[in-house]
Formats: sequence, C-alpha cells, structure tokens
Amino acid sequence: MNQVATDLHPVFKRYIPMAESIAKTFGSHCEVVIHDLTDVSASIVAIFNGHVTGRQVGSTITSFGLNLLRKVEEGTDCLLNYVNEDLRGKRVKSSSIYIRDDDGNLLGCLSINLDITQFSIVEKLLAEITDTKKDEESAPLSISQFENQMIERAAEKIGKPIQMMDKADRIPFIYLLDDMGLFRVKGSIQHVASLLGVSKFTIYNYLDKKT
Repeated sequence: MNQVATDLHPVFKRYIPMAESIAKTFGSHCEVVIHDLTDVSASIVAIFNGHVTGRQVGSTITSFGLNLLRKVEEGTDCLLNYVNEDLRGKRVKSSSIYIRDDDGNLLGCLSINLDITQFSIVEKLLAEITDTKKDEESAPLSISQFENQMIERAAEKIGKPIQMMDKADRIPFIYLLDDMGLFRVKGSIQHVASLLGVSKFTIYNYLDKKT
C-alpha cells in the first residue's frame, strides 16, 4: 500500500522520490514513512509499503515516535538502527531522519521501518542448528602439540611457569602429568625433564615415590 497526501508541504515533496526508492530497493518488508511533525495527531503524509504496519496517510505518530522527538532537542539529525516494537507487535528495525525547512526549523521526519520479525525467527533457528558444544580438549595435530597442550594445562593448575618451579612445585607438576597420561607417550619424560632442567632419572625417582 502506497499513499501520498495531495497537499504536501514543498519540503516534504523533495523526499517523496527518496522514500519511494528506498521502499522499492529493500522490498515488501520495508515501510518508508514521511511524518509531518507539526500535526502529530495525523502525522503521516506519505507512506510506502504501509501493509507492514497497517497504517495509512492521516495516521498518527506512534508513542515510540513521540519519545524520539525528545532527541531533537539534543541536536540530533538522525537516529539509526533502533528497535521499534510499537508497531502492531512486530519486531521492526527503524531509522529516522529529521526534515527541516531552509531556516533549520523542524518540520517532520522520514522513517524507514524494516520488519525483521521473520528474520529474527530464522536467526534463532539457525543459531540452534549451528550451535555446537566445544569439548574442553581440542584435537591436537601432532604428538608434540599434544604434549605441549598437557604441559601447559598442568602448569596452569600449579600456578607457575615452568621456569619458576622449584622442587616443591615440580613434584605435583610431574604427578599431574602422570595422571593426565602424558608419560605414556614415548619420549615425553625426557622432554619434560629438559623443560624442568633435571634428568629423566629424577622424574623416574619422583614417580616411584608417588603414592
């Protein structure tokens, strides 16, 4: 539904081609309205794709729109991408551009109302379909990455970087790695020994004393 009042203010006439072009560009889900804010009781003087909200020329501005007028006093020329749920219960993404005369006096606004109700439903559906539960462990690409991953995790639990560990830290660190199964990997004991600056026999000794 497209309607344009017959007795438009000359300034509003300048915006008609713009409003119609926006509506045609974004399609049937996009309503474009020109409001005459000098008469908020019948503010709509032009509307394109009015079926989105069921309004027509002569309809009043919404209560949400009235609240937006306060922004004018703050010197705002436009408000972009706000959610307007005051339109027939639909979820509408809106932007408004204020229209002024040649002297800068506020006359009205051009509002773009994009009905995103169906898009929001699809968005939630896609989010549910694509949602995945990530395992705490990520699949390592190699044995060395596997080792490093477990070593880093054990160091985090000890609360110290490996270079700063003393004997009191090294023993529980080694026990953690053993519990995590790292030492089942061939060569891992020598690797950990090198990181700690001890011999592999020292690690064997610690493991022998593990209760």
